[in-house]
Amino acid sequence: MKKLFDETHEHESEFYRTVWYGYVEGDLDEALLETIVSTVQSDLAQKLENPSTATHWVFYSGTTNKDAIDDAVRSSLMIREWNGNFVTNYNMSDFEFVTALDRINDYRGKLEQRLNA
Repeated sequence: MKKLFDETHEHESEFYRTVWYGYVEGDLDEALLETIVSTVQSDLAQKLENPSTATHWVFYSGTTNKDAIDDAVRSSLMIREWNGNFVTNYNMSDFEFVTALDRINDYRGKLEQRLNA
């Protein structure tokens, strides 16, 4: 996994940071969970010129899936930290929605729980 971009933007006198990573390989397992939590904690520990109101992470999958209309879809795991609270979202193809939604939601729950501990 490689850091692709790290940008902070000002909006209405507040600063919003987004960090993009690519490309996550393998399964949604405990090892990846630890890597993501460690990455998020490391990024938050960085001293910034303009402290962020909210920080966002986007972790792009290394693989793509075809959807029903034959478009390639790259899933992404997104995390938002605001006021010390973390929320997650997972963008997926229709194929992943049908075949892996329960596993993905379980993983998101575990990740949020670990980040908010």
